[in-house]
Amino acid sequence: MKKVVVVGGGYAGVSFARAFSKYRSDTELYIIDQNPYQYLQPEVYSFIANEYLISDIIIDLPTLAVGLGENVFFFRDKVLQIDMDRNLIEGEKFGLHYDYLVIAVGSRTFFPPIEGLRKYASGVKTLDRSLDFKQKFERKILQRIKEEEKCYIEKNSQFNIIVGGAGLAGVEIAAEMAYFSRFFFKKIGVLCDGLNITIVEAADRILPGMDDFVYETAYRRLSNLGVNMLTGKKIIKVDEETVYFEDGSSIKQDFFIWTGGIVASSLIPRLNIKTNKRKQAVVDRFFNPEGCDNVFIIGDCAEIKNFETGEILPPMAQIAIQTGEITARYIKTLIEGKKPQPEYPVFKGMVSALGGRYGVGMVKNGLKFKGFPAYLFKELVFLHYKLPLRHLSKKGYKKLSR
Repeated sequence: MKKVVVVGGGYAGVSFARAFSKYRSDTELYIIDQNPYQYLQPEVYSFIANEYLISDIIIDLPTLAVGLGENVFFFRDKVLQIDMDRNLIEGEKFGLHYDYLVIAVGSRTFFPPIEGLRKYASGVKTLDRSLDFKQKFERKILQRIKEEEKCYIEKNSQFNIIVGGAGLAGVEIAAEMAYFSRFFFKKIGVLCDGLNITIVEAADRILPGMDDFVYETAYRRLSNLGVNMLTGKKIIKVDEETVYFEDGSSIKQDFFIWTGGIVASSLIPRLNIKTNKRKQAVVDRFFNPEGCDNVFIIGDCAEIKNFETGEILPPMAQIAIQTGEITARYIKTLIEGKKPQPEYPVFKGMVSALGGRYGVGMVKNGLKFKGFPAYLFKELVFLHYKLPLRHLSKKGYKKLSR
């Protein structure tokens, strides 16, 4: 019996496992991840706002594997090394041979060599970091309220939240934090005229390189939410109280959030394969690294390209999901002894939340929308991904609890 292994239980890995389990009941499929869950980062803002529990922002991988079929297995382990010559994966707990390997280990936040950045920055890229973010933010606010000795944070003693980076992630989190803060303080009965949110970007505008409609909508929304926007400011140092800029200026900070891009998982550089500046694997039209036609590297940890157009596709969930589904078809075809035909993921557009039930989006056919329709579209797209996985996980849970 053929043995297919997927390393990584994120969007790409889970989408591959779900698609492949439908094609092959006579093949063993192993899912390996160091965490027993898939972290649903788009839901994290509702978690931070105390609308969701932790269980609402994760998919349980062991029960999902059982729900996918009898020949699907989940191993919780950290992969240390992959020997592509011997078709061998070595983890902290076990070694596993494979016939076909899918590497879908995702990405991590990029921290440039800025003094103090790692020490003082918060973020939401992982579940651990989002928990830390939530707790640190609420603890800081509580500390300030205690210092004021009244339920009021005054303008002359402002609480400054600084967001470093004004790409989609930075703009989204600045908007969500501004919107959430209003309701957070209203809910607990604390007046907070002195809360300041500032987004900082080294380029000359927020959302550099994005469509003008998206930029203008986001700019107006951030302005209406009271978010300050500092552009043309390069951060060179962060300490416990201050963010310093290259031009000699600085800004006080009580809570610092860093969203300055991504790099591939630390596993990729250890594979001795060709990588790009983001440490992503450089792969061919079948997602194979050079010289390894039974290894597929997909999702954010790979440089995904449409070889017909030459377009390098952005590291987004929609691309990761498509690469997982395409790779499932590739391996199915190879097991059947046939030659697969190249398929390419398609960037279908983007939609971004901008605080509360408001968003901005555009799809590939040129349709642009904003406000509640954009928010609703994003929710529906995400439910289309999440609900089938919830169903499979519950199905697996019922099997295990019999």
